[in-house]
Parts: sequence; C-alpha cells; structure tokens
Amino acid sequence: MTGELVEAPRGDLALSLDLPPLVIEITHMWLETRRSPNTRDAYRRAIRPWFTYCERTGLDPLDMSVRHAELYARWMVETAVEAGDDPPAPKTIAQRMSAVSAWYKYLIKNDAARFNPFAEADRPNISRRHSETTALTEDEAHAMVRAADKDHGRERLRTAALIRLLVQLGIRITEAVGAEIDDLSFSRGYRTLRLTLKGGKPHYRKLPVETTYALDQYLAERARQAGVELRDLRGPLFATVSGRPLPREKAWELMQRIARQAGITSKVTPHTLRHTWASIAEARGAKPREIQEALGHVSFETTLIYLHSRDQLERDPSQLVASAIE
Repeated sequence: MTGELVEAPRGDLALSLDLPPLVIEITHMWLETRRSPNTRDAYRRAIRPWFTYCERTGLDPLDMSVRHAELYARWMVETAVEAGDDPPAPKTIAQRMSAVSAWYKYLIKNDAARFNPFAEADRPNISRRHSETTALTEDEAHAMVRAADKDHGRERLRTAALIRLLVQLGIRITEAVGAEIDDLSFSRGYRTLRLTLKGGKPHYRKLPVETTYALDQYLAERARQAGVELRDLRGPLFATVSGRPLPREKAWELMQRIARQAGITSKVTPHTLRHTWASIAEARGAKPREIQEALGHVSFETTLIYLHSRDQLERDPSQLVASAIE
C-alpha cells in the first residue's frame, strides 16, 4: 500500500490508492452515509493513520488480526514520540480505533471484508464523562472578549461579534458560521438566533444584550458597505469580503489569534469556549438541565462532560473533613 490519500471524484472523500476497487466504492458509500460534511471529514481524518500504519508495516488491511489492531494503538503513540510530537491522547486513540472499526463493519455488511479486527481489540478505557478540554476562567473569557473588541483591521466588527457569540452563547463554531442573517429574529420580546444542530434540528437561543449590540454594529457596517438598508441585508451571518460564508478554518484561526492577543497561553479551541460557557453558567447558578437545553444536548450525560469547573481542586471538601477529625 502507498498509504497516500487522494481526493475522490465525488468531492470531499479521500481513499487509499491501493485498496481494491470494491473496497474503494464501498468506502465512498460509507462516508456518504454521514450527512454532515464535518462528520465525513472527521471520519476521513480518523482512518488516515490506519492506512499509514498498514503501508509502513506492509500489512494488508483486509487480512488483519486483533493483535494488529492493538499494536496499532501502540504504534500511534510511538510514532508521535519518535517525531518529537506529543502522543495522541487516549480519547483520540479510542476515537480513531472506533472509526476504523465502523469502517470494517460497513465493509463486512457489504461483503467486502470477512473480519473486523477492532471488534474485540482492547482500547483505552475512557470515562463517559471524561474530557481533556479545559475551560477558561472567567477572567480569561473576559480578556478574550476585550481583545476582540479592541481588534484592528477592516473586519474588527466581525471579529468582535463572532467572539462574543462563541463565548457568550457557547455555540459550536459550525453553528456560528452556518447561520444566516434571516436566522435572527424576535420572540416574546427577546432577540433570538435560530441555529441548526446536528441532524438538521432547529434550535433557538436568546441573544444577550452585549452580543446583540456587537452583531448589530457588524451588520450595520456590512449594509453600509453594500449600499443597502440594514433590513434588506441578506446572506450568511458572518461573511467574507466577497459575501461568502466565513470558512470554519478562518473562524478557528481568528479565534486563536484573539486568544493570543488576550494573553492566554493555554490551548484554546472552539470547544474550549463551549466548555467555558457551560462552566461559567454553572458557577453563576444555572441549573444543569438549563445548560443541557441551551447547548442542544440530547443526552444529559453529554452535558455532564462539560460541567467540570476550573476550581475543582480548590472546592475539594477534603480539607473540611480533615479539619473536622483533627
């Protein structure tokens, strides 16, 4: 195998060059069953290291044992260390192994493979409530919003509005860049934003006054530049200079730049801001079920993953117990 991944004719699906034609076709079908482009991209990225492993070891992915699957987990760690990189987190390893297992299951269902070596392979034991994402403190979140407000350049108003939306509502970055101006509305006296959750489900969030102000400033400037009345402005909520939706990758880069300008040295991702929102909401008295509903989580177990406070050690009641029995 070459292990090289190429763009497939049908768009964003990438496959190994040396897989049998039937496997290539079925793998296309497997990825196409994932309705979201982001999900397809995540699965494609998750199975890419498996093809690299097969290529470097000279193994045929259609002739693997459970032992090979378990060695793959070790290989991911050793390869990263040898390259001088941080090894993938246990959760990342488990997710990659799960993705490859799903690929094998689909091949078996379509008579393209006989055995799934990952079905019985040991994987890192990850708690359902485990998350390696660390929320920002309130001061850090405040600093990030202030840095966005003080940003410079022609798109500074867009920057301020986007960062406030991510920090003050805790929405996914794909929901933010996927929103349209027409998704803004009013309901029972509140300014609202209609989001599209995973699976296409609509979800409405109340916009804080501060977020609304930042959005209004940004959209008013866009309308002025377009030479139209604000009420006639249409298109994506966050747009490029050409009027196209702001790409997720550009929004990600913008967010990381603002984090650096805010003096935050820890890793900041869009998911960091989502965790930050949940942690601050809980610390300020929001009920877990209210947080679940706002984040659009179907499962309450998912919400519990987010509710890990930065001051967990400081709040540990062990000192209270020790003082009581001294």
